[in-house]
Amino acid sequence: MSPTNEIPLHIAICGGGIGGLSLALVLQTFAGNKLLKVDLYEADAIFSEVGAGISVWHRTRYILRQLGAEEGLRNKAVSPPLNVRKSDMDEGFTFTQLRAPGNIGSTTLPRIELVYLLLERLSAGVGTQADLLTTHFSKRLTSYQVDSNGVILQFQDGSTTHADVLIGADGIGSPTRKTMYTHLAERVRATDSERAEFYLNHTLPIWTGIYVYRFLVDAERIRAVKPTHLSLADGTAWCAYGSHSVTYPISAISINASVCFNTPDGYGKPLTGSAGAPASKEEVVKLVKDQEDDLRLLAENAEDVIRWSLSQVRPLPQYVEGRVALLGDAAHAMIPFLGAGAGQAIEDAFILGHILCEPSVCVDNITEALKVYDEIRKPIARDVADRSLKMGNLMEFHPDFLPPDADIEKVRDGDEEHLKKIAEAMQDVWSFHYSKMPDEDWDRANARLGEVLGH
Repeated sequence: MSPTNEIPLHIAICGGGIGGLSLALVLQTFAGNKLLKVDLYEADAIFSEVGAGISVWHRTRYILRQLGAEEGLRNKAVSPPLNVRKSDMDEGFTFTQLRAPGNIGSTTLPRIELVYLLLERLSAGVGTQADLLTTHFSKRLTSYQVDSNGVILQFQDGSTTHADVLIGADGIGSPTRKTMYTHLAERVRATDSERAEFYLNHTLPIWTGIYVYRFLVDAERIRAVKPTHLSLADGTAWCAYGSHSVTYPISAISINASVCFNTPDGYGKPLTGSAGAPASKEEVVKLVKDQEDDLRLLAENAEDVIRWSLSQVRPLPQYVEGRVALLGDAAHAMIPFLGAGAGQAIEDAFILGHILCEPSVCVDNITEALKVYDEIRKPIARDVADRSLKMGNLMEFHPDFLPPDADIEKVRDGDEEHLKKIAEAMQDVWSFHYSKMPDEDWDRANARLGEVLGH
């Protein structure tokens, strides 16, 4: 009988979005001589992605560079800074810019373009095991069971399959997370009903109380009316007391826009109806009617408006249980005000993929190895979620989130000295994107892996 490290480690990835595809690409790129068999199960009939635009900052660009995808990213996108404006007045003004050292901003592009870029790298066959990946479409996971040999996956079409490891990259409504936390609850229900209820509360996402209107704007229409409009070249955060909007170009012809507002006491309440629904341009115009002309112009030219109810995943006590791990939104779906949600999924994939590619990781020690992923990634994602919440509230001049020496009334009046204090707080929150790189996280994970596995 062959030693377990000479038998291919069979990995099932459920979810073919940015997180799942990134993990597949990390495995393909760094497997080396490690024997891996990877099956990716996508619920839909094709690869797709919900949402219009995405911002890619330094940490994510670092990973894409390791995967050979940076050149393709540069060819598909533009790289504006983010202007931060006081917009709830007739003549708004920019009071700071969010960018990294070197005067560099984010890379912005349509979300589906990032999916295509990952697929291009996968199809290019990088790595020594270009044939390790098999993709299966129209395979929606409903639940899983664990046996002595691994994980049994159960799909909506009635079929089942088996793998050594299951990675749930299946989004905010993750069936993998629901099953994991249902299993955890069932184990303790008889002895600790309170703990069981705690686990069950993590099976489903919760509403943040925030609505966001997302839409695209034809750049040529804006250019015809105002050739110097900020949104044509740069990203812009339009800050107002109690609401904020973010716009940025995602191509030469399209501007991505979102207008956010909070509902009173909405946090944690159940959603009624769909998370996303078509909305009218008039609704957006009404929301920004008391803000500066440039933002109103964008609202008046909104196309295909969708009103999204922003949900998030409660902070999970664990991303891993046995041979099952959660990745991306399944583990830590968060409000998008730091522009880091997709980047966090890619960072998950970077750390988890490297762990799975380590030659010493096999079926005999996979549960210990996955705990290292949980240990390293969970606090980072939690920090990003907290920063995202803080950034959104700073953009809306929420009194509870202002620096202690910033006077809310002076901020509302547009006092530049007090807005500067907010700008400094924003830059401190934003610094996550560039202050450290993911290779430092992998160095810690690799060292910890050596301690756990005894090498």
